Amino acid sequence: MKNVIIVTGGRVTSSLLLDTIKKYKDSYIIGVDRGLDILRECGITPNLAMGDFDSASEESRQFFEDNPSTVIFKPEKDFTDTHAAVLRALEMNPESVMLLGATGSRVDHMLANIGMLKLCVAGGVEGFILDDNNRIRMIDKHCKLEKKSLYGKYISCIPFSDRVTGVSLEGFLYPLTDATIIKEDSIGVSNELREEEGHIYVDTGYLLVMETKD
Repeated sequence: MKNVIIVTGGRVTSSLLLDTIKKYKDSYIIGVDRGLDILRECGITPNLAMGDFDSASEESRQFFEDNPSTVIFKPEKDFTDTHAAVLRALEMNPESVMLLGATGSRVDHMLANIGMLKLCVAGGVEGFILDDNNRIRMIDKHCKLEKKSLYGKYISCIPFSDRVTGVSLEGFLYPLTDATIIKEDSIGVSNELREEEGHIYVDTGYLLVMETKD
């Protein structure tokens, strides 16, 4: 399996959903609870539907709950529906996992979803959170960014670990060399590429890399 797209219950526009599916053709699609609403509205049947259906519409519940490819959880559980979907995706050994609907008005869910990116790193899989303004990934070693394919002009590097060491930025307007960044620092916010290609390196710890349009 090359790519898995998880559509969960935060803010997802139809244009983002359709553009992502078009870009990553033949992806395995997992619809999660309220994320099933936007999939159904766009006429897309996911390969797998998951959730406790506490936030999906009644129409989506009726449409998906009797489908043999639907996994239904009890609302009282020790994990989020999105967490379960990410674990299921990683079992497929994909090259990438893309989370749509992982941001929105529920900051608690958004922070938990950012934590799901660490599961992807630990599994050796590229993980991304996508919304209309941001593309977020987490790294523990290296990533390359190309100006021609940036999601947005602003690039921020935010520690996920309490302490991230050996942070080096090459090809950036504001470079760094072997820096240590702690969670309380804001030094990594709102950088830009100076060259056509940029590189971010990390020795220890987990670093969030955010490409932002505004």
